[in-house]
Amino acid sequence: MSLISALKQNKMKEYIFLFKGGKTNSANDQELDEHERAWDQWMDSLEEEGVLIDGLPMKDHAVIVDKNGASARQESADDSVTGYLILETTDMEMAVEMAQDCPIFDFGGTIEVRELESHLDDLEDDDDDDGFRDIAE
Repeated sequence: MSLISALKQNKMKEYIFLFKGGKTNSANDQELDEHERAWDQWMDSLEEEGVLIDGLPMKDHAVIVDKNGASARQESADDSVTGYLILETTDMEMAVEMAQDCPIFDFGGTIEVRELESHLDDLEDDDDDDGFRDIAE
């Protein structure tokens, strides 16, 4: 069985958590320490469960680009994306359940959970040992 076939049979799906808000600007030192520990514990639990794939916080500065050009985004916008995680789990219900323990809620943040599009159905194994999976046309 090829690697591509094995991946296609896997029932796991990838989800992205888009963190919005949750800025800690008003927190004191003790609150910041506790909040950081809570994040570490939550991330460690996701890693121990084997569901965490990737994730990073984002810097405040953003540029919004549309057909008319680019403009700076206000740093304090409540709906700005402040970070992301990519997780692998069985379904949306499980992804939402995992999100509910996130410490971002302690400072008024929210999480948008979305399933990522899978491209595994478009992949063909060409057995050329180049280390790349070719995309079918």
